[in-house]
This record gives sequence, C-alpha cells and structure tokens, in this order.
Amino acid sequence: MGPHAWEQEAGASQPGMSVFSDPVAALGFLQGQNGPGAPRLVILHQDAFAGSEGADKLEAWLQALQDLSVAHLPVLLHGGLEGPLLVRLFRVGLCDALSLPVEQHHWLNLLIRVEKRMQLRQQKRMLLEDNSHAQDLLRELKDSLGEVYDRNAGDLLQAQETLESVNRRLTHDMEELSLLYRFGRELSQACNWDEVLGRILAELGEFLGANGATLVLKSAVGGAFRARRTWGWEDGSWDRILLDLEQDTKVAIGEKLLEWGVLGDAATVTSVDGPTGGKVIALPLDHQGLRLGFLLVLFPSPDLALLARGRFLPFLQAVQVVLAEEVAGAQMLDRIRDIGLFNARVLETVSSGIWVFDESGTTVYCNRAGQEMLAGSAVPAGDPSAFLYRIGRGRLADAVGPGDDFPELVSDGRLRVDGQEGLLMPFLRDGAGGVFQGGGEMTSLDGEIVPVAVRSSLMAGQSRNQTWMVIVAEDQRERRQLEHERMRVDQLRGLVEMSATLAHEIRNPLMGLSAQAELLADQLAEGDPRGRYIDVITREVDRINSTIDRMLNYTRPYHPELAAGDILTPVRDALDLCRSRAEARGAELDLDLKPLAGADVARGWTVVLDSGQFKQVLLNLLLNAVDAVPPCKGRIVLELSASSAVDLPAPEGKGRFLAPGIIIKVRDNGPGFGDGVQERIFRPFFTTKSSGTGLGLSLCHKIVTAHGGNITALREGDTTVFRVVLPRAAAAPSRMEVAE
Repeated sequence: MGPHAWEQEAGASQPGMSVFSDPVAALGFLQGQNGPGAPRLVILHQDAFAGSEGADKLEAWLQALQDLSVAHLPVLLHGGLEGPLLVRLFRVGLCDALSLPVEQHHWLNLLIRVEKRMQLRQQKRMLLEDNSHAQDLLRELKDSLGEVYDRNAGDLLQAQETLESVNRRLTHDMEELSLLYRFGRELSQACNWDEVLGRILAELGEFLGANGATLVLKSAVGGAFRARRTWGWEDGSWDRILLDLEQDTKVAIGEKLLEWGVLGDAATVTSVDGPTGGKVIALPLDHQGLRLGFLLVLFPSPDLALLARGRFLPFLQAVQVVLAEEVAGAQMLDRIRDIGLFNARVLETVSSGIWVFDESGTTVYCNRAGQEMLAGSAVPAGDPSAFLYRIGRGRLADAVGPGDDFPELVSDGRLRVDGQEGLLMPFLRDGAGGVFQGGGEMTSLDGEIVPVAVRSSLMAGQSRNQTWMVIVAEDQRERRQLEHERMRVDQLRGLVEMSATLAHEIRNPLMGLSAQAELLADQLAEGDPRGRYIDVITREVDRINSTIDRMLNYTRPYHPELAAGDILTPVRDALDLCRSRAEARGAELDLDLKPLAGADVARGWTVVLDSGQFKQVLLNLLLNAVDAVPPCKGRIVLELSASSAVDLPAPEGKGRFLAPGIIIKVRDNGPGFGDGVQERIFRPFFTTKSSGTGLGLSLCHKIVTAHGGNITALREGDTTVFRVVLPRAAAAPSRMEVAE
C-alpha cells in the first residue's frame, strides 16, 4: 500500500502481490482473503497516510489489521519518523520499519527477519495441528482399544509409546515457546536488567543441560566487550573464548553469518573450546550490521554441546533473535536517557535563568541559575537526572517539601518587563510570533530588585494541543557595574589628558614668573625688605611646579626597577627622614620588628623591589600619619612582619593567590576617616586636607600594585592602619601556575 504511482506502475503485473493506494480499499481486500493463499506480508509506505492526522490514521489502520482473523506482518517504509511515534506503531502490531531510501542490504535484512517470523508462526501452527491430530488419534485409539486389546496387545503398547513420544515432543516444543515468550516479555518490561538476565541465563542453561552461561556485550559503540551477566561460570575463561571468536574464527563466522545476526547453513551456532575440556556454543548478537555481543553457553563435554546444537537449533536461533532485538532496544533507550541527562546538565551550567511555563503560567521547569536569581542566594546541588522539576508550585507539587517556599515567577508577580501593560503572560504571548526581547526587573525572595534582560518564545507542550512558553532572564548587575566602571575609566582618561594639557599651559607662564622674579632679585640691593616678596613668589612657583610634577608622575606609566634587597634599608631611611617632623609635632615615631620564624629566618627581610620608589611610599604614609595625630599626644608605629601565606593579586589581574610575603603596617592614633572615605581614599585628586593635592595615596597605590602587592586602609579600634603587603623573593607565580 503506497502512493498512486505504485498502483499505476505495479498493478497486477507482479505475481502474488496486490497494490493499493487507498487504506480503506486495502483493508477491505485483506478482510476477504482468508484462504491458504491469503497475503501475509503487507508493505506500507508513509505517503499512504499523509497529512496532519496521518500518524493517528496509521495507528488505527494497524489496529484494524490486528483484528482480522488472519495474522499479517505489516512493514512501514518511512522518511525518518521520530522514535516515540515508531514505538506507538510497534505497540499496535507493526512488524518492522525501514527508513527511506532503502538500501539493498537493509531490504535483505528485512526479508530475513520477516521470513524468520513466518517460520516461527508456521512452526507454532504445525505444533498446534500436531497436538490436535494427536488428541484425535488418542480418542480413536481409546474407542478401539477395547476391541483390539485382546487381539493385539503389542500394537496397543506400541501406539501408547508413540503417543507418549508425540506428547513429549509437544511438551518440549511448548516449553521452548513459553521460554521465548517469557524471555522477551521480561526483558522488555524490566527496569533492572541484572536480576532478569541472571534468571534468564539460569533457566536457559538448565533447559539446555548446560553448566554455565555468560552474556557478553559492548559497553558502547566501539568499546570493549564485557560480561554483562554470568551464571554458573565464574572463572573468567569466557574472556579467552571471546578473544578466539574475535580473532581466530572471525573470518569463518563472517562467512556463515547472514547479515542480521542469524547464522546460516548447518553451523547455525559456533562451537569453540571451553574450560576443563568442555565445549562452548557462541551465539553472535547482531543488529543492523553491528556486533552487539555474544551469548556463550558452556557444556560439560563436547558431546553434550553437539547434542544440544542439533536438538535445540531452531530454539537457539530464536533466542539469538530475541536477545539481539532486546539488547539493541535497551541500548537505544540508554542513549536517549544519556541525551536527556546531558541536556539537563548543560541547562544547569547556563548562567542565565531559564523557565518553562504552561498556559496558566505555572512553572514546569527552572534551571539552577533561575533558582538562585529568584531565591537571592546559592541553591544546593541536586540530582541532575531530576531535571523535569526545579522550582515553584508547578505540576509536580508533591516534590516540594514543607520547608520549601519558592514563589512562582509569573503568577506571583516576581517578574516585570519594560512596556508591560496588564498581565505578563498575555503580554508575552501576544508578541509577534510569541517572541519578546527587552529589559525588565526581577524581585528575589529577600526583596532585592535584579535588573534582567528578558527573552521569551513559545514551544510545543507535553501533549499535542499544549503551547508552553520559555523565558530566559539574564542578570544585568555585573554588566551594569562593568559599564559604570568603563565610564569611570573614560572619565579618568579624560582627566589625565586634561591634566597633561593643563600642566603644559600652566608651566609656560610659571617659567616667565620665575624668570621675572630672578631679574627683580638681581636689581634689588642686598638687605632690601622687598626681597621677601620675591622669595614668596619663588617658593609658590616651586610649589605649583612640584604639584604639576606629582600629577604627571601619577598619569605616566610606571615600571619599577626591581632588585633583591633588604627591606629594612628603605624602612629605616624613611623613619630617619620623618623623625624631625614628628619631633616638631611632639609625636612618637617607633619601629616594631616582629620576630622571624621557620624558613623566614634564613631568608631574612629580603624582598624584590624598587628601593627608591618604595621609600617614597613609606614617606607618604608616615608624613600623612604625622599630620593626622594630635599635637604632643601622637604615636606612630611602623610594624614589619613576615607571613608564609598572604593574599596577593595574580599577574595581569587574573585572580588572586596565596604566597609568602612581607606585611608593613603604619599605625597612628589620629581621628581616622569618616564614612564613605575608606572606599575613595586611594582615588586620584581625593584628599581630606585643605592644602593637599590628593595624589599622594593614589601614587602609593600605583607603586605598591606595580610591585605585585596591595595596600589597604582600615580602622582597628582607636588606631588608623595602612597595611602594605609585598611578595617575598620568587613568590609571584608564573602564568601557568596562575591558570592552574
């Protein structure tokens, strides 16, 4: 049954074949064919059931075919239907399916499978006929038994033996059919194959008179063979047997194999040497040209193996087919589960929040990022396989524990989008094609309003008539912070350019003022009181020029000239230079050296630094402390210590790391800094002094950072502390170490 072209081209020209393009006509034809020559193989083309309801029509047609009194074998030729739909069709009686275009070896495989099933049906029918014939014969013999018993007792005994033999044969055949049916049913319905396979191998071995059996499968496509389940065979010798099968007998088996895993001619199964002199029957399990594994059955002796091969040949072929089909189906289901689990794990690692809602706005799915955005905090890791439910009072509400209080994103009003008027779900669904893209805000459980970029689109739901919605929300807080930082950097860049221009414009008239002041000083007589005004002009010009130098030094790139040296040298020099100013203010200036321990004793106070520039850092910190302490009551302490693990910035700003370092603290008992000052204290041109330029601490920060260290300001009790951390010699990591 297929397209009209089939009916026109084939017609009745092919003997033994009838061609239809109308499903109703084809079913009517089959309904009237009940004789011995009735059709058995029905080839269906997907185009015969075209249209939006084609799948339902095909399912109903197959069900009607099953209801006929004559059994048929329907085969579907399709253009690549989805797995769930094929499963539906197989459940209502579809025998097999091939994807178009059909290659010759696939067609031959199909014919072999169909022929095998026809043979099985024929064997079953013959067994039933033999059973009926035997029962009729038994009744006839019973009726005539009284008449012939006296005359021919020997014939009666012989007839009885014949009946018993026939009965044994029927019983044995029924046991084979029963085992095959039970094997297929249990494998197809089992959730855990381990228990089922163990029971099947035990029943199969006992039925065949074997003393061991092993099912060997590949762990994956292209993987190695492993024992999936073993019964009565624990010495591991199946591994050597498998190697023989794969190497020594590979060519011989390949010649005897028909392509779909059924062995041809007389050697339907392959016998190889087993442990302790026994014999092993090996059944290759193939599916669509792929070797899935082997069923190995161990017999106590070669004679018993040969006897079983001759006696149970059709049964072993059927077991081979059933196992190959079930293993292939199970591996396909495993791949489908792996794909679902992989998709779930991918969604769990996405940084954007993803929600799926049904038509009412109820949560069907939410990934981890969405949970954290809505909850306002990190969410504990869960089972990634439970990816159909995450948050909200959704379809699987039973999964929410009594302590869970997650809101619904839409129905609880936690999401608002720009331009929204009225309810959110109708607003999003009414967009062009059900697609929306814009900005919005999300309110977390702790009340924080999170700016988000929102994208939404429609998707097919679980059932045919459902339309669900996907909403993706991207947290914009970090992006806005980066944008704000970029704007600040642009402002600083403009300030640097402006500073360089102003420095040039200011220095030109300053040079003129300084030159004129020198000319005036030369014209005044020695001791003239007007000379002090010229001195004031000269000092102020020098002060302005010094300020310009500091400003330009800050804006220029700084590259320290690093060399290993004793940090005590610049520390003591800075203390000596500041001591006179501290004494003039009546302040105490002390040095507190913490004792070294362990490896630090041998290393001493050696660091890698630019001694002159670092002395400038210490001078700035000490002079600021002298200016900050109260007169006659001030106390300033420079504390020097070593640590085996200090927190340092990594090279090129790529994270942080712990390494041995030197810690320098400048403490003073001054009033400290007010609210909001600590965050801005190292910014350029920020100062709390009436006469300061705001470049001293920013320049300190620049120099310390260039040395691979960091500087912080904090308040500890009644003292203000500036803390400088420098790496010890060879403490800075390489780029590879930072990456690791």
